[in-house]
Amino acid sequence: MPAGQSADHSEASATERKETSIVPSQQRTPFRRIPFKFAASVAVLALGGLAGCLGWGDDRPEPATMVLRGGTVRTMDAQGRTATAVAVRGERIVAVGSDAEVSGYIGHDTQVIELKGRTLLPGFIDSHIHPAMGAERLAQCSVDGVALGVDEIVAYALSDCLPTEPQPVPAGKWIEIANVNPTNFVATAADLDRISATRPVALHGIDGHTEWVNSKALQLAGITAVTVDPPGGQIERDAHGNPTGFLKDAAQGLVDSIIPPLTLDERVALAQQALDIIRSKGITSVQDAWASESALQVYETLEAAGTLKMRVRAALMSDIVDDEAEYQRLIGLRAKYATHPLIQADAVKIFSDGVIEYPTQTAAMIKPYLDEHGQPTTNHGGRYFDQAVLNRYVARLDKEGFTIHTHSIGDYTTHAVLDALEVAKQANGATDNRHQIAHLQIVDPADFARFKALGVYANMQLFWAQPDEYSIDAVQPYILPETHRYMYPAGSLKAAGATLVGGSDWPVDALPGDPMPNTPMSATQIAVTRTGPFADSPYVGQTLHAEEVVPVADMIAAYTVNAAQALRLDSKVGTIEVGKLADFVVLDHDPYTTPADQLMQVAVTHTVFNGGLVYDAANLAASSTVARRQRAATTLQALAHKALPQRVWRDHSTHAGPGHAAH
Repeated sequence: MPAGQSADHSEASATERKETSIVPSQQRTPFRRIPFKFAASVAVLALGGLAGCLGWGDDRPEPATMVLRGGTVRTMDAQGRTATAVAVRGERIVAVGSDAEVSGYIGHDTQVIELKGRTLLPGFIDSHIHPAMGAERLAQCSVDGVALGVDEIVAYALSDCLPTEPQPVPAGKWIEIANVNPTNFVATAADLDRISATRPVALHGIDGHTEWVNSKALQLAGITAVTVDPPGGQIERDAHGNPTGFLKDAAQGLVDSIIPPLTLDERVALAQQALDIIRSKGITSVQDAWASESALQVYETLEAAGTLKMRVRAALMSDIVDDEAEYQRLIGLRAKYATHPLIQADAVKIFSDGVIEYPTQTAAMIKPYLDEHGQPTTNHGGRYFDQAVLNRYVARLDKEGFTIHTHSIGDYTTHAVLDALEVAKQANGATDNRHQIAHLQIVDPADFARFKALGVYANMQLFWAQPDEYSIDAVQPYILPETHRYMYPAGSLKAAGATLVGGSDWPVDALPGDPMPNTPMSATQIAVTRTGPFADSPYVGQTLHAEEVVPVADMIAAYTVNAAQALRLDSKVGTIEVGKLADFVVLDHDPYTTPADQLMQVAVTHTVFNGGLVYDAANLAASSTVARRQRAATTLQALAHKALPQRVWRDHSTHAGPGHAAH
């Protein structure tokens, strides 16, 4: 964990901490007194950790509402202790120990889950995800990154997108297709007019930095030959200066900002589908890493209906501006949710650059990109900030007590953000704000030790740390070898004392038929092997800088105890200890003993949130969302005239930065 931080950063309330032993707690019926000798013996056992079987006799504890027993319970506590059973009363853990120790908590109405040798962990925490944004993607047609030409895209739109409308649609309703593979893809507005000449059409690239629109969309957006490229964006033009319909980076915002938003009811229904998918991966807490007020409204509505069943930490949308009105807006939002039972809004998300892949290359680099011949260019990538403004902005947010959660792909921006955090520390003194830098695709080795020194969490998406088209084809030829060597340098950061936390950046990744392939267990496999798992990849069997592997234990910590600390939830969740909230995931195999190249096959069988079962694999039929995606995959396979790729495609639209509207 970052230097100067204890295992439990914030004081728990008396209610949260009234039961603190790792062995069964001694809450009784109000009319029974505990004999002094018996109480003393329990205290001794508590000091000893996981003790032997307790003879309850007539002094049985108040029954639990849930008991999970007969497995391997990895508590993730500071001592790394294990047990075989856990008892829960209401929302909280009341006992952790052996089956015999916990048996006294089983009453007539206790729900007993037989683990049958399976592994129980604290509920996974996804520290960088976009549930509300990703939910809206579930309503869009998706080509899931399959490489298609424009004729095939048009055919897919006509066959699978338009017919999904149950009623005749207004001429102005948009047709959107998500996750288009931009590799060698060329389309003009005239091409997309074949989908519809009267309705606006938008194709969203999987890299999040590319978009193609038809003539109607250009007209509605007012994009003409005289339209000036917005800062950080480019409107592609033909030889006569007319827009072709291809928009890059922030230029997408010219169109995205006018796409009519979904209604609240539509967004809530889609968010429920998304959260069901997320819960099925064993995730019980999330950090929405680009949370709009619209997204917060969705979460509020779900919680009021009793269906949120997820802890949500919002990293609030903000631009890098030294503006008092913006500071007060953020402070007001934080105050609004200060006492909310499941939502907290005490973090701020900022973008410092874009993405590194060719041809976009908007990630800000210390050394310039190379051309196709390996020669240096003048392109150092995007600069989404002025350093002096960034320094003032970060210092003020730090002073106000916010966690600053920064998107940074390039080594230049990571260095600049660390500089700003150092300025903040000099101005405000040491704080416990638990700042985070996310992604960290390239990091300068000179900055490794600064994470620990400044108490900054390394928030990494290590599912991406594999050799594939993104890390090799679109990056390796275009940066220096010594720069590429430190791509996703998790091992180096860990060795330098940084605390790793895990996240998916969902809905960035797409796999035909699978809306969420980037899970804590799949990311763990990649992190500990640095090897691509997909047989159809040209890089199968190769590794991406094996020096940067991290052990399984560190990855499990990254998704549990470390993530809880980073989200300021460590007094409530992140470990399995008496007094904490009962958030668990049950896995069919123990990741600590599973072969590294099989970790992706470790399945979630149960997810428990606040002491209630919210996912049971044995009793879950295929959701309508998954079924629809699987049907679409069949159509895509026919259009592609070949077997669909099994490897994951990536949609970087959540990396888009300023200029992109959230609907």
